[in-house]
Amino acid sequence: MKITRTTQILAASVLGLALAGAATPAMADDDPATGGVDVSVNIQPTTTPGQLSMTVADNNGVSLQENGSDAAARQFTGTLPTVTVTDTRTPEEIPAGEYWAVVGQAS
Repeated sequence: MKITRTTQILAASVLGLALAGAATPAMADDDPATGGVDVSVNIQPTTTPGQLSMTVADNNGVSLQENGSDAAARQFTGTLPTVTVTDTRTPEEIPAGEYWAVVGQAS
């Protein structure tokens, strides 16, 4: 069986078109007919006791100056973003005589 040059070009063209069609990315409507897509998320609250954590709100950094420190405590002054302290420990998990405190002053 003899294959002509025309047949080879035609076969290559068909193959090229088939590959080009297969390589096209999937497309979706920018605005679905329903007006949106429902998304539902369930996040279980932290229930494991024994965690003491402190978080500081996003910021570009703060500059604190040591002011009034002594042998018993170091003290710093400056402006802080929102600070949140969360203690999920049960009273039984806190050793006798152990305490923590967050002390702040606004002026």
